[in-house]
Amino acid sequence: YQAAGEQAFMDDYGYELLFDTAVFWASRLEYSADDGKYHINNVIGPDEYKEHVNDNAYTNYMAWWNLNKAVSCYEELSEEKPGLLGKLSEKLNLESYYEKWRELAGKIYLPQPGADLVIPQDASYLTLEDIDLTKYKEQEEVLLIYRDYNAEQINKLQVSKQADIMILFYLLENYFTDEVKKANWNYYEPRTLHDSSLSLSTHCILANDIGDRDMAYSLYQKSLNIDMGPFMKSSDGGIHSASIGGIWQSVVFGFGGVRILEGNLRIRPSLPKKWRKLSFHLNWHGQDLFFTVTKESVKIENRTRVKAADIEIAGKAYQVFDEIEVSTER
Repeated sequence: YQAAGEQAFMDDYGYELLFDTAVFWASRLEYSADDGKYHINNVIGPDEYKEHVNDNAYTNYMAWWNLNKAVSCYEELSEEKPGLLGKLSEKLNLESYYEKWRELAGKIYLPQPGADLVIPQDASYLTLEDIDLTKYKEQEEVLLIYRDYNAEQINKLQVSKQADIMILFYLLENYFTDEVKKANWNYYEPRTLHDSSLSLSTHCILANDIGDRDMAYSLYQKSLNIDMGPFMKSSDGGIHSASIGGIWQSVVFGFGGVRILEGNLRIRPSLPKKWRKLSFHLNWHGQDLFFTVTKESVKIENRTRVKAADIEIAGKAYQVFDEIEVSTER
């Protein structure tokens, strides 16, 4: 919605989705008198190697975001579109939820960085056995850990199948400091086997975010090899279409540095050493924007030219009605 600016989508579907998912999360929260917080127990977070865990950080933060967004949308509609709110309230019984959402959003347990700045992936992860994962990190095929451990045993080890905390930093990057992101990268990436095709692209983007361009490019190349490389056994059942979408994200959101934060479009590129130029299209608020990124500059062409597009380039705000080129050299 923030990218397209299509209010009709929100009126017909978006608000209802936000409200109904907030209703669900309200039903999943459990109050603990020990700390006065609401917890989410017995879940599988993004990391599929950790089953039936409590307080998965990604899950709790996203539920918190959902509840807060539902509150803000409820208040927005009450002022601007009371008729629509009334229709949705009748369908979903929203009046009984609004105050509850506000209470829950303020008291949901959000795992915090420890003294070492590491955020617990879930309530038990940091207490699990820590083993040497070297041979699995160097594997040419996925899932080799199952030759030595079964699923129940893996559930008791400090090992992750795919990105978990990293997805949280990707989606809610402005809620965490660079120091926290790097500390968690240094802790969790060595413990992540990338046994899911969805993992490499997220890590590629985050490697760019923390400034490790060599690691980002290495992960990008590995993501290409999931379906195109010399060891394609994981593709025997078909291609990984979601992973292919992740490759596009690695290019545009990772090396291109594109991000949407609170409805604002940002580009902060970091090209691989071997690349001279990167070009791509984005549709933003109905404007066809064509980006050309080099190591020296960012050029943006507004090919629709109906209205100016507001874009942050390398930390500064610009309006692009026709064409603009900004130096990114430091």
